[in-house]
Amino acid sequence: MRPVLLLLICSLCLTLPGCGGPAASNHAPPEAPSEPPDTDLAADDAGEPVVMPEGPTAPEPFAEDFSDAAFIGDSRTEGLQLHAGLSEADFFTDVGLMVNEALTEDKLPLPDGTRGTALEALSGRTYRRIYLMFGVNELGWDADSVFKDDYAALIQAIQEVQPEAVVYAQTIFPVTREKSEGDRTYNNDNVRRFNDRVREAAEETGAVLIETAALFDDGAGNLPAEVSADGVHLTHSYYLQWLDYLREVSVP
Repeated sequence: MRPVLLLLICSLCLTLPGCGGPAASNHAPPEAPSEPPDTDLAADDAGEPVVMPEGPTAPEPFAEDFSDAAFIGDSRTEGLQLHAGLSEADFFTDVGLMVNEALTEDKLPLPDGTRGTALEALSGRTYRRIYLMFGVNELGWDADSVFKDDYAALIQAIQEVQPEAVVYAQTIFPVTREKSEGDRTYNNDNVRRFNDRVREAAEETGAVLIETAALFDDGAGNLPAEVSADGVHLTHSYYLQWLDYLREVSVP
């Protein structure tokens, strides 16, 4: 056979199936790589999966009904209990109660029907928040520095028996202008002076300060006349506003 003809036959054979040439593939293309492994898993030195720790979670909100809270104070706090409908919260109050008495005298109602100190009152359960209001009955004290020291001592003692609780120190409401101008003791010059001591006690102890004094103010540092019937205590609807304010400013 002539060489040229032989070369043409070999070239044709290489293009036909079964003649040793490359055949068209009947297989599908390879699948894409699978998804990468869970990023929460890593491998230790032995190749075993290791679960990575979860990130921090947000704290649970405080109970809407204040069932995780205790309130300690005088007749103004007692008024909050009577008017605000906080049946789930614990109130430890006494008319005329002063800050030094809360820590040392058996004046606060206990669950068993007896009376005891603030620390005894708080010993029955664990609280997440504790609200204090003192100062109006102490306005006649000669030394406001003693008031500050007693307030700080009370806060620190509460922090020791309730270490998981947030302790709130509330500044006291002013009195009405009429009350202030006619009383040598219960006047707003004294209120401002004692509220400065509340702020100092909160700063010294790490308690959370709530500026309750600014909640009801006629713009001149007085309790508006319509807020109070006696110049000192709130009327019903304003106790509800006080409660709403506490709910707003309380922090987890």
